Amino acid sequence: METATQSIITKHAPVRQGHFLLSSGMHSPSFIELEPIVQDPALAASIVKPLADLFRDEEPHVVIAASGPDAILGFELARQLGARAVFADGPLGQRTVRHTFKIKPGERAVVLIGVIVTGDSARELIRIAESDGGRAVGVAVLVDRSGARLDVGAPLEALSVVDLETYFAPVCPLCAAGRPLERRQE
Repeated sequence: METATQSIITKHAPVRQGHFLLSSGMHSPSFIELEPIVQDPALAASIVKPLADLFRDEEPHVVIAASGPDAILGFELARQLGARAVFADGPLGQRTVRHTFKIKPGERAVVLIGVIVTGDSARELIRIAESDGGRAVGVAVLVDRSGARLDVGAPLEALSVVDLETYFAPVCPLCAAGRPLERRQE
């Protein structure tokens, strides 16, 4: 049974159809658009609130997210938790934070992921958070479309789980059919 938060996410985060290259490197006929959520501050606040409630007891000092829609959601999560917001820039596998965004030794960090597919983004942000002595206390996820229980190196809490197909590039039936590929950051 779908929760109220799952219903809100489903209602406001449309699923586009096509042939998408996700930031994970996976291919998919479906892409979840978070832009309608992050363009509405009240909606973003209401959707992020259950995540804040899940991680409040961890008393995080900082929330880290990748640039893009996740950064807006991460900022809102940090605001609700009374924490700092830190953003990582760059493509998956090469993300960095600016020197003014460093996470200090001993600081507890929550990683915010809008849509999780493979867990690679979460693992990378955990590595960044811990590279200067911080400690990742959890991963807050709006939509889990991984299709599996992911081990990312910290407890993962997802508000919504959706079942959408993903393929490795060498076995992608959309590629085999010659459909053009659109790059999306999910």
